[in-house]
This record gives sequence, structure tokens and C-alpha cells, in this order.
Amino acid sequence: METNRQLGYFLNKTLRIFKSQINTEFRKQGIELTFEQFVVLRMLDSNCNMIQQDLAHVLQKDKSIIVRQMNGLLDEKYVDRLTNTNDKRKKNLTLTSKGIEILEQLKLISNDLSDRLLAGVTESEYETFKKVMLKIQENGVVEE
Repeated sequence: METNRQLGYFLNKTLRIFKSQINTEFRKQGIELTFEQFVVLRMLDSNCNMIQQDLAHVLQKDKSIIVRQMNGLLDEKYVDRLTNTNDKRKKNLTLTSKGIEILEQLKLISNDLSDRLLAGVTESEYETFKKVMLKIQENGVVEE
């Protein structure tokens, strides 16, 4: 199937466009965060028991990259490190009230951008797109 050979190209180009535009929108709003930091904040919002190693594993990123992203978020007081109650050596990452506030702003910007990028896409087309993306994700899961 010819379309399979271009899958990586289409996925990569689409993600690069989204990341570039969202980073531009953040800067326009005076927000000095990256798309990757936005993803980290969203993950911490949904799971307050994560540690940096968990983030690195889930995001499939090198730990040093996660450390740099976290340092920026810690410096801006968007995230706190709290001692894990079960294992004193571990530090759970949690959003601060300032982090929750900025995340809400980032979500609005992301939603607006998504609406613009999906202009002209019908509900049916979008549902098909989601099904295809989920199928690709399912097919790509590697058993560990």
C-alpha cells in the first residue's frame, strides 16, 4: 500500500506544524513555555504521583531532557517536587496553583489552534481520523 510508505512523513510534518504554531501562539501571549513543557504539565495534571523517571518513560525521552524541562517548570514555580510518602528517595511532581493557572491558559490556546487547524474538517472526517490514529497507536504498542 503506497500510503503506508508516507505515513511517517505525514505524521511528522503534521506534528511539526502543530508544535511550531503552538510555540508561536505561546510566545504571542507572552508565555515562555514550549509544547513539550505543555505536555508535561498536562501529564502532571492527570497524575500527581509521577516522578521524573515516569515522565521519561511515558514520553520516551532521555532523562536529561526531562530534567531540563522540569528545571524550567520548577524555576517558574509551575511545579513542585514533594517527597514520596512510600519511598523517601523519590520526589513526586505536582502542579502548583500557578502551574494549574498557566495550564488552563495553555489549554485555551491549544484548543483555539486545534479549531483553526481543523477548519473545514467535518465531524465525520475527524471521527475517521481519530479511529485511524488510535489503530496506528494500537498497532505500534510493543510488548515489554
